[in-house]
Amino acid sequence: LDQLDLLAKEGSHRQRTQSKAMASKAAATLLRRGGGKHFLTRHWAAKTKSSPAASFAPSLSSFVPNPAGTGAKSYLGSSRLMSSDVTNGRFMAYSMLYHDSVAFLVSNQLGIPVFMASEPKTPADVAKEFNLSVRAASALLVTLCRMDVVQVVKDSDDSVDDIVYGLTPSAQTFLSNRKDLACVSPFVDTFTTNFITPEALLECSLPADEKKDIMSEHLEQDDETVANNARHFMAHMNAQSYCCAKALPKALGLDSVNEPKTLLDVGGGSAIYSIEAIQSNPNMNGIVFELPAIKPITEEYIEKAGLSDRVSVSPGDFFNDPLPAADYVLFSNIFHDWPDSINANLIQKAYDCLNPGGKIVISEILLADDVKSSTPAATSMNVIMLPYTKGRQYRPKELFRRLQKVGFTKPQVINLVDDYDLVVGTKA
Repeated sequence: LDQLDLLAKEGSHRQRTQSKAMASKAAATLLRRGGGKHFLTRHWAAKTKSSPAASFAPSLSSFVPNPAGTGAKSYLGSSRLMSSDVTNGRFMAYSMLYHDSVAFLVSNQLGIPVFMASEPKTPADVAKEFNLSVRAASALLVTLCRMDVVQVVKDSDDSVDDIVYGLTPSAQTFLSNRKDLACVSPFVDTFTTNFITPEALLECSLPADEKKDIMSEHLEQDDETVANNARHFMAHMNAQSYCCAKALPKALGLDSVNEPKTLLDVGGGSAIYSIEAIQSNPNMNGIVFELPAIKPITEEYIEKAGLSDRVSVSPGDFFNDPLPAADYVLFSNIFHDWPDSINANLIQKAYDCLNPGGKIVISEILLADDVKSSTPAATSMNVIMLPYTKGRQYRPKELFRRLQKVGFTKPQVINLVDDYDLVVGTKA
């Protein structure tokens, strides 16, 4: 289990997936042979305190009691339960987690993290500020506490309504200041205004020829409208891409390139990836390939970063125009927007424009090759694509096949950050 844990934390994408499945099987075997429950409880409790085993602990949680000794079980772990332990709890949990998302979205919309940024607050403080009942404010804060948005500063033995909460360090960084580039709230706002209700999900699940996705509708608008929508969309994408862009230079090795190289960011919007890549290494230069109507907005971001001499904007339509020459071609959150035929064409265009030895880089939240091991972020994003685009999330092996078909070699998956991975292929 220790060795599986190390692979789950530090291994390749395939090793991480396989190690989690093997850990679950090992736990099941121990329990069937008897005497394994207490060992697993101690093992999981010890590991989750220091966090190395956190990557596979959820798969064990279906087999062992809560380490805190409450006897509660996680219903979101492995489906391989002992026959005597089979309950309907996991399905009940899936239904109710919907409300956790709603609570988070509402809290962000109200501005609760911003309100709590300066000093700790009680449910009564939050209720007064936002015209809520104390009961409702307390329920929101309890949920935010479980989500690591707030933390308990002063507990109360008498009532949960009397607990004093403060923002966690991560919430201070990513939720407390909407003017900060790191703030994720613009991304969260999108799901508040376009929340997928069950009715909306059914409506957007009609056959493709009977509906039009939001992305296609936006591209069919006039240039002025496209530009106006682009400013809002760039704020959304900046919030989504902030940590990914920060991690890209090291993950891809751009920070250690020792000769002049060019990164082409296709549909790069605010140029956040190009800016981070170029700032990491004086040998790097960047090109952002964007629609002519969006070019001036992209240039504003580049000028603000003081990189106009090293990052240029090449106007064009990636559906119809060839791509400029480069050493790296980046498609970040592009492939999940479009059907497979368009993505195949983009892969061919990338191959054609790359210098020998150049690399195609596809940044996405990937489904697992076996589907079953997919993360909640991946399966959720796959559903989110239904109303917004004509695309979906891919599995690594699917992208590998598509890259190899046009001549790319050495396909590999590199973890970028959190649930985001890079699928990389090399032009011979």
